[in-house]
Amino acid sequence: MFRIRKEMKLVLIVGTILFSLFLGVKRSNLDTIFILTNVEIDLSSANDIFENSFNNNKIKFEYQVEDLTEINTSLSEISKTENTITLYSEIKANYNLIVLEIPTERSDEVLTNLRNVIGLSNENIQRAGTVKISTDLKENLNNNQIAKKRIQNLINDSVSPDRIQSFRRQLDIIQAKIDSLSIQEDIQKHNAEFDIIMLSAVKNINGNKALRSSMSIFLLTTIASLILLITGLIISYYIFILMHKLMLALGIRTSRGGSHNYNYNKKGYGKKVKRIYKDKDGNVIKKEKDE
Repeated sequence: MFRIRKEMKLVLIVGTILFSLFLGVKRSNLDTIFILTNVEIDLSSANDIFENSFNNNKIKFEYQVEDLTEINTSLSEISKTENTITLYSEIKANYNLIVLEIPTERSDEVLTNLRNVIGLSNENIQRAGTVKISTDLKENLNNNQIAKKRIQNLINDSVSPDRIQSFRRQLDIIQAKIDSLSIQEDIQKHNAEFDIIMLSAVKNINGNKALRSSMSIFLLTTIASLILLITGLIISYYIFILMHKLMLALGIRTSRGGSHNYNYNKKGYGKKVKRIYKDKDGNVIKKEKDE
């Protein structure tokens, strides 16, 4: 009958327990639960977009929450708002970072909803006065359009090719200014009609809650691993015994089955030993046999 030595049994038991504990620790992240630090967010990309914008109204929200579900729901509703433009979005398991533009007429409604979200830690609103700049831009644009019409009339009334060519060069310069001013006017119109919002929400690390969750996962994983490993070892043991018996039935002997010329008695066991004593000249003096 195949038997396992006590030393091997001890190694298997200790190894099974240690391996199960290792799997439990890794699966539950119990090895890192005591060194958790605050979540750090890289705000550089989102902040560049927010700071470099020229919207009349710029609003920044910061949240510290225990669960991101509520803020995710609010962001989902905002994104469904008509004409909402998402400029930057970074959604992670432990934080959300988003920059978006919303129509000004919907701004009050959206801001009210965001203020009602639990965990709001900071709100900052910047309002830029651009009415004067917008007025100057329109006046400059109108002046260039008047100049364009005047030069077009001069081209139509002129008969000299050189003067016509000179007027056309001036017309190209004025047209370039008009195009540039028109783009600026569109941008200012957009900035006046849309408010920009930068929102960051960080999930707080609750030490006690995280520890309880990790301990539950650790215990379940360790117990399940022990059961599976013990079951696997038992199955492997009986498979090995079955293979051993099959080898014996086929006439395959292991090294333990070999025979040796040993003599067993009450005092112990040993081989037969014959001693021969000789003198200096090589002559036999005495012979003895030990059993």
